[in-house]
Amino acid sequence: MRGRGINYDTGFLPGGHTSRESFDPETVREEMRVVAGELNCTAVRVTGGDPERIGVAARHVRLHTRAPTQGHAHVAAWRGPSSTTRPSLLG
Repeated sequence: MRGRGINYDTGFLPGGHTSRESFDPETVREEMRVVAGELNCTAVRVTGGDPERIGVAARHVRLHTRAPTQGHAHVAAWRGPSSTTRPSLLG
């Protein structure tokens, strides 16, 4: 079985600055609707430097994981912090 996936960036923290200054849960909800409904993705990898943001995005992915018979695509979510948040990797 083949899937279609996307990486969703909640904001990386290279050099102490986030790559996504604005993070609005309603925007995330709409973007996840687009990912599932318009892009027809079956997987979303949620990454970033802030665990709270990762959690918000992962919860919105789950809103779009209802059974296809209910009019929603089934979307699997993987979440994890960015490797750039680990000081040992930043040098």
